[in-house]
Amino acid sequence: MNTYKLFLITIVFCMASSIVAAKVHSHDYFLNTQNDLKIYLKEKTLTNNKNAKVIILVNSLSIPSVAAFDVPQFSLMDKLAENGFDVWGIDFVAQGKASFPPSMQKNPPPTGIFPLRATEALPQLAHAIDFITQKTGKTKVTLLGWSWGSIVAAMYAIKYPTQVDHLILYGAMYADSLPQSAQAIFLQPYATKNGQFNEHLPAYQNIPWKIIQSHWQMMTNGNATIASQAAFNAVGNTYRSIDKHPIEKGTLRRPMGPMKDLFLTWHHQVPYPIKQITTPTLVIYGEQDIFADKTLFSQLTHVKHKKEVHVKEATHWLIYEKNRSEFYNAVTNFINNEH
Repeated sequence: MNTYKLFLITIVFCMASSIVAAKVHSHDYFLNTQNDLKIYLKEKTLTNNKNAKVIILVNSLSIPSVAAFDVPQFSLMDKLAENGFDVWGIDFVAQGKASFPPSMQKNPPPTGIFPLRATEALPQLAHAIDFITQKTGKTKVTLLGWSWGSIVAAMYAIKYPTQVDHLILYGAMYADSLPQSAQAIFLQPYATKNGQFNEHLPAYQNIPWKIIQSHWQMMTNGNATIASQAAFNAVGNTYRSIDKHPIEKGTLRRPMGPMKDLFLTWHHQVPYPIKQITTPTLVIYGEQDIFADKTLFSQLTHVKHKKEVHVKEATHWLIYEKNRSEFYNAVTNFINNEH
């Protein structure tokens, strides 16, 4: 009996040890750019997984920070790390924990300067991926771009196709116009009288959480089951903590460059040629996402291996919503399916 008890104790101890060994751990990195500003990288991976596939997350305009992917209780980074991936997020210059350029440190902001256009983010992403591949020893990575981040991810996959093994475009904009009902909110404030982008806009906006929450709730069409109050609270708390030196209390400084990219995209002035994408590509979006271009998938004419997933009862903020497990499953299955 004593031997049997000892055997059981040993088994339990080994199981407990394996759980501890499999804990997700996190590392922070800061990379200098050519003008001495810093990019911020965050890595999450299991402590005992040295051969994990690398996935890099590129954030949206609405929540411009790595923090968007690491909201407590709703962390995409944790979920992917727990599923065996080496997960990285990036704050470009003008976001989150990265440096802010001089134009975003002035109050009032200067006009006619638009920090963080996708063309500016692209070399920063390339610099980050060089660092990540050297750090991990991997020659290829998966890129997941959400919303505006999908533009930067797609541009990288086109320019450096041999370094990307999978491309995931989540809530991606391309050339589809916004619904008429949304144009008054998302286009008209940035337009001149003749409908062109206003080149005299400020370098940044001070955006409170209530604005982002209202956009999110608008897409739920009154369906309170899509996102819980706990989700709204968790994302809101994260959002309000992103800008450590806000110009206005309760807001964050959002660079105008990504907004200009999206404005032009919604006016059919797309910043990348989609037919040049050849990387295996997953297009995923919520069925009630009014930002996502539902025609994008059909335009991937030179992608041999591609898949489209639209999740019902879900919006642009799918990763925080009740059906987010469908997102996780689609992403992990696509990456793990060798092409």
